[in-house]
Amino acid sequence: MNLIEKANLKVIDPETLNIKKLSTKDDTFFVELPLDRVPQEDWQILFQEELKKTGKPLAMLENSQDSFPKFEVNYPDSLQEDTISIFTNPKKLQEDIKLVMQLVETVNDRVDKHNREVNEEKRALVFVHLDYFR
Repeated sequence: MNLIEKANLKVIDPETLNIKKLSTKDDTFFVELPLDRVPQEDWQILFQEELKKTGKPLAMLENSQDSFPKFEVNYPDSLQEDTISIFTNPKKLQEDIKLVMQLVETVNDRVDKHNREVNEEKRALVFVHLDYFR
């Protein structure tokens, strides 16, 4: 088992927040929330697991060159590169951003727990090896 690095949302600045109005729907916006790094695959998996628990399924871009998320039916949110993107409307924007913030915090808590377990395993292995050589 390997250690996982945390990823955090960058400070959300309303002036620079990337919000795109979708022309196909009157009240629907595509909002990009930047992370401080491209998360490791293990972090992304944990994020997907946590998001699915909320009832808001996740769609991943197939690659960073895709111009729009490819998604399965009813999978409106996506995690791509160093950005978490959501589809929302003006009434739910703050609520949806808070949800993403909570998800990132929950995932990072799981990362802390995972990393503690990995470190404990490594320490236990060191003691086993030391005992072997006595």
